[in-house]
Amino acid sequence: MALTDFTFFRQLDRLRLRIRTARGHRPGETLIPRATQAWGVEFESYKDYVPGDDFRYVDWNAVGRLDQLVVRTFTAEREIPVHLFLDTSASMGAPAIDHKFTFATDLVSALGYVVLNNNDPLHLVALAAPKSGHQPFRPAPMLRHRSQFSRLPAFLQTLIPDGKTYLRETVRAYIEQTHEPGVATLVSDFLVEPAQYEGALTLLQARGYEVRAVHIVGAAELAPERLFRQGKLYDVEERTERWVSLSRAHLQQYQEAMQAHLDGLQQFCHRHQMLYTRVTTDTPLTKIMTEQFTKAGLLAFR
Repeated sequence: MALTDFTFFRQLDRLRLRIRTARGHRPGETLIPRATQAWGVEFESYKDYVPGDDFRYVDWNAVGRLDQLVVRTFTAEREIPVHLFLDTSASMGAPAIDHKFTFATDLVSALGYVVLNNNDPLHLVALAAPKSGHQPFRPAPMLRHRSQFSRLPAFLQTLIPDGKTYLRETVRAYIEQTHEPGVATLVSDFLVEPAQYEGALTLLQARGYEVRAVHIVGAAELAPERLFRQGKLYDVEERTERWVSLSRAHLQQYQEAMQAHLDGLQQFCHRHQMLYTRVTTDTPLTKIMTEQFTKAGLLAFR
């Protein structure tokens, strides 16, 4: 398993959060594009010198060419609150052969490690089915530093996939109690009607979060013929049963419906300028973190 491999964590040490629109007010280590400060590690641009500017950042080569004082400015570095939402509905545990929920918790742990390694505050939130007398989400204690990372997998190990999916209602309940937007990453199989995931993602964006959707797809979900040809299907959320004969025509209908589901979510995110990436449970975690997430713009190399 990647999370017990020291080499894997060394690869994670090379990664940082990539920010597009989120902004923070406290000094930190996360680079903020299109925002500058007078000091830093990554050069951004120049500006005319004004009294009070630090002479250490005067560009003397530019002075010689332009015959005027200019100083270098740097990409702003801020502390960015990161909110990681994990779907814990029953569908995340099916089909069992995919180990979808275990895969998702490992992925969330790896993302959380990158966040904490960059000293950004991490809010991990398990989204569960609303129950009478209980809030419809379960937050982990806020974490702020890599030294606290062990508390993250410990919290994730207490979770089990259960109940129906209520992304919109659970996200709404969370943001009504939270007043610190930043980056919001929703990790889910998104096996709900479009109104559910559209409502959840739109609510986050409307409250000022930079929204990312990580779509977990089981390898067997893409190829159901690996599971069975004929038998009784049990809906783990609706708790209903149905006999299914997986004929060639039925398989084609399933594949068309699955593709429409995948395309619908991806197109919605692109229309609303939300980062979207799809990962399958048979993909190594190392490849997802260092290749897929960097290509999709969620992460970047230091």
